[in-house]
Amino acid sequence: MNFGNDQKTENVNQSTIVQAKGDINFNGITAETAMEICKYVVKAEFAVYTQDARVEAEKRLSDISEKTIERITSLKEDLLYRFKEPAIQLVLNETFKNYIVSGDEELGENLIDLLIERLNAQERTTEQSVIDEARNILPKLSSNTVSLLAIIVFSKLIFPYNRKQYDDLLLKLAPLTEKLKNINSLDIAHLKQVGCGYGISAFHVTESLEKHLLSDYDLFFRRNISLDELNDVFQKNPQLINSSQLANIPYIMGMFTIEGQCVSFNVTNTKTVTEAFHQVNKDQLIPLFEKLKNKATPFTEDEVRNYHVQKDARWQYAFDVFKKDQITTFQLNPVGVYIGIRQLTKICEMSIPMSLFYV
Repeated sequence: MNFGNDQKTENVNQSTIVQAKGDINFNGITAETAMEICKYVVKAEFAVYTQDARVEAEKRLSDISEKTIERITSLKEDLLYRFKEPAIQLVLNETFKNYIVSGDEELGENLIDLLIERLNAQERTTEQSVIDEARNILPKLSSNTVSLLAIIVFSKLIFPYNRKQYDDLLLKLAPLTEKLKNINSLDIAHLKQVGCGYGISAFHVTESLEKHLLSDYDLFFRRNISLDELNDVFQKNPQLINSSQLANIPYIMGMFTIEGQCVSFNVTNTKTVTEAFHQVNKDQLIPLFEKLKNKATPFTEDEVRNYHVQKDARWQYAFDVFKKDQITTFQLNPVGVYIGIRQLTKICEMSIPMSLFYV
């Protein structure tokens, strides 16, 4: 469909439909039809623009329309059918208007994402309400404050990665942390004002990022033990090398990465290990695991920070912003969590359900 070649209709009132090339069906509203309806309604407001502004607005309208069509053509038929609903047509209309106002391509992509997520949400549910709030709030946020929401969400999650995957994630998130260098008190106050979170005066609900990471990744952030120390543990537990117990060795060695004479944990935290042992009925290995863990001294907070900064210097901005008083008393609400999750999901390329935050 060519959005640049609509036929003009004279004397059309607000309740009728703009004509377009032959694929518009007046008996049943298709996604393309809904698109044309919204374009017509939006164009009706262009009369208040100056000539230059009108030209730019029409260009932006064409851009967002084409991108939206590209994204929705692969949707299931039952979702496309929802474009008949007034609520969805209103969402589409607001999507176009918000993009026309800003012209920001990243915002446009996010608004289309939210439109599709809105199509998947049932009406009059909490999910639908949160998505609608996010649609209204996102155009009011800067790229910096969206990045802040994403990093706050990151600090509250434990990613089930091995060390290399975690290190790769740090590099992927570094561009977000760079945007935190200019975060100030006004930014945080604005996040509260638009409804992304709230402050609890005199109560520090958010710890330093170093403490979060030391707690959540308590095995990652430990000093190496030597290969001799590992062998010593095996020698003091001869039952491991008995023929009947050899099958236990992979469960122990699978926790580690060995480089030369250095042995380091390659799993995130104690809870992950103990739950894994329990699932395979290997609880008898937990005391041995605890002995090995105790041989590896935990990092200090400085060492945790240095680990991240050495991977990418931009992580320093994240550690700095988490020390601000306004952040330590700042708590995300559901729409703040949702916006942060969406940004993080794009980078991590994995699904992050909101239910993780509301167990």
